[in-house]
Amino acid sequence: MCETDLVHAHEGVSLADDAPIALFRSVFPTTRFPELPDALRLSGSVTAALTASGIVDYVRTSTRLTSKQATATQGLNLRISEGAPILRSVGVDLDPEGRPVQYGRTWFAGDRVTLTLDADGSGQV
Repeated sequence: MCETDLVHAHEGVSLADDAPIALFRSVFPTTRFPELPDALRLSGSVTAALTASGIVDYVRTSTRLTSKQATATQGLNLRISEGAPILRSVGVDLDPEGRPVQYGRTWFAGDRVTLTLDADGSGQV
């Protein structure tokens, strides 16, 4: 993907026990996934929509975490104060052939989540 390529953007709020824990924005190349918005509307799931678009496997190739302060809009959506700590995750997903699938940003309410990253992907600490 190039900076000038058109993309589909998918945004939302992730909830746990009816409380917002994260805001997300994912972008997908439109030339590769022209029907993705329809698949997202039908399934409500990025994984299911990608499967419907022919992507049965993909991998997160990079994740960057940065501490930020919530903007007024982020605070409103996450039900936290403007300036409260949030954790921003920026990730890139590629298919097995190394082609871009998804570029995503997620903003987590800093006091509601624990993220565990490990080298082997097992989730075991």
